[in-house]
Amino acid sequence: MSRSLVLPTLLILGGCMAPPPSPPRLAECTRLFAMWARYEQHWTFHHTGQRARAELALDACQHGRYDDGIAELKRLLRRGGFVIAD
Repeated sequence: MSRSLVLPTLLILGGCMAPPPSPPRLAECTRLFAMWARYEQHWTFHHTGQRARAELALDACQHGRYDDGIAELKRLLRRGGFVIAD
């Protein structure tokens, strides 16, 4: 009887897993985060909340929400004076 429950359980768990990462989109997100981290003001002395937003954007990309994460990182970079193409 327990064998008959294994397949439905695996199917349910498989549907809850995050989608596999998309290497080009994840690479773009990581590149934008690295650019922001390199050129942004010192994180310790300027508490503007941008660090949290940038880290959450990177986390969104790592969990498959590329559009949200990339858009937020581009917004942060534009706020810092960067010209970023869409």
